[in-house]
Amino acid sequence: MRPGRLRLTAFLGVLVVVFVAGGLFLALQIVRSPPALDGGVIAKYVTENLADLRDDPVRLAGELDELERARFEVSLYRPDGQLLASTSPPALPLVAEPADRWDATRVVSRAGHPVVTVRLRLPGPRLHRSLAPLAVLFGVLLALVIVIVRYIGGPMQRIAEAARRFGGGELGARARVDRNDELGLVGRAFDEMADRVTTLMTAQRELMANVSHELQTPLARIQVAVDLMVDGIDDRVKDLLPEISRDLGDVERLIDDVMTLSRFDLAHTQGRAVGAPLRREAIAIGELVDHAASRFRVQHPGRALEVVTATALPVLWLDGVLVRRVLENLLDNARKYSEAVTTIRISAETTAAGVTVAVTDRGIGIDDADLQQLFTPFFRTDRSRTRSTGGVGLGLVLARRVVEAHGGTIAIRSEVRSGTTVMVVLPATSPDNGDRGDRGDRAEALELGFA
Repeated sequence: MRPGRLRLTAFLGVLVVVFVAGGLFLALQIVRSPPALDGGVIAKYVTENLADLRDDPVRLAGELDELERARFEVSLYRPDGQLLASTSPPALPLVAEPADRWDATRVVSRAGHPVVTVRLRLPGPRLHRSLAPLAVLFGVLLALVIVIVRYIGGPMQRIAEAARRFGGGELGARARVDRNDELGLVGRAFDEMADRVTTLMTAQRELMANVSHELQTPLARIQVAVDLMVDGIDDRVKDLLPEISRDLGDVERLIDDVMTLSRFDLAHTQGRAVGAPLRREAIAIGELVDHAASRFRVQHPGRALEVVTATALPVLWLDGVLVRRVLENLLDNARKYSEAVTTIRISAETTAAGVTVAVTDRGIGIDDADLQQLFTPFFRTDRSRTRSTGGVGLGLVLARRVVEAHGGTIAIRSEVRSGTTVMVVLPATSPDNGDRGDRGDRAEALELGFA
């Protein structure tokens, strides 16, 4: 894999620091050395002093210790070449290194006779002594460079690779950077973004499949009716008209739901309020519940519906058309996902937060995994898409948008095979707290298709 530009830049940057540090270290070593010393003068002084102490072993040893602490290397030899004393083993050889002004051999004489030969190596700027610690420093810094580059460049390259693969259509590509620093934050943000995009694209595909499925039956019936009319069989056409009428109503509602959600999303994308333009007015919530219940009984006369409302429900400032549509949608969901012999219950009561309207059924219930996704667009707990449970999974999404546009909340409690309760809390607001768009034209509110 070709190294990324960030990794290469970091490597070069730290490498420059290494070389600068090494250069400074070398320069410091040279500056700390005594280049201004006259080696000949020092050598003469030291050798003469040591020659005078050749017969005093105690003082000679003390002097050699002092020279060793001063980084001098000294070895004394008798005239016959026998080692007399040395600062430390091994002793310096009798012959000095050629062309080294810091290394000397001096023969000290007394009364014309040689008494001692002194091999002396003065402390000087010997380059090999500086290179050893410099090499160690360079190695440590180089290892540090590699660790830093991998620590920074590795995750960034993984994020870039995941982004490239995701952009190429591999929807399962993720960075998966498990760290708690900024790079981990970027990696998790990318993965979350990829999850949302994948969910959206999957939902769009499901939408197309669901819409296609929902359109098949109405179009088939209409085609049969047209064929019968062409054949002149009017009686069969009349029998199909009620079914065609219901089908067209379902198609109209399907298109209406899709367009409504699109307008909500468009409003949110353009920075407007999440909700639709509301035309609030003072409405008795009890009457709204009774109206939704009456309409449900007319449409489904065979289903048992229990209505329980408190005697003194407050008057709320809300858009009656939109909220009534929410209640009708919740009642219809309760009917779809419960047996025909069970009773559906709708209740309304005053609470500290405002008014709570609850719709309860004794149906199939919802498992925990599906419960977390109920407000995801196009999600359906019943994935069979039968005619009895039609729709494409937009009802609860739209209900949530409407309720939140009023400043309320919507929550769901459910147990598998025990039933589901949907609770809508609408706050007690006044005209002064309503949206400025409430005074807009009624047609603008109805544009969302809730009428």
